[in-house]
Amino acid sequence: MTAPSAAQIEANLELVRRMIDAFNARDLDAMLEQADETFEYDWSRSLGLYAEVYRGPEGFRRFVDEQWSMFDDFRVEAHELIPRGNYVVVPCTVYARGRDGVPVSANSTHLYTFEGGRIVRITLFQEREEALRAAGE
Repeated sequence: MTAPSAAQIEANLELVRRMIDAFNARDLDAMLEQADETFEYDWSRSLGLYAEVYRGPEGFRRFVDEQWSMFDDFRVEAHELIPRGNYVVVPCTVYARGRDGVPVSANSTHLYTFEGGRIVRITLFQEREEALRAAGE
């Protein structure tokens, strides 16, 4: 993979911001606009439900629909965006409130992978250091 220019890194950061904003607005179509048609969401390291890799727009749509159907509120708070070449590492907290009103939160780190100016993969990691290693640190 070719190292991205400073302008491409900034564009990648903006795509991540838009993806998170769209998720928090529950705007699935806007989320998919940020991603490549071959997009994969790798949730296989999840310690909870749905630990698998979701492929393509339909797979991602299925994952998001499942999550949103279980929670009245479900949002991501990014603590920082760490650019690493063709990757952006995003330590974050997910806040949710179940249909029964019980609030939950979980810390994790998402690793966004870019090719050709598009998000091609988001991978869930439990630890920030794991994601940084996967991004080449």
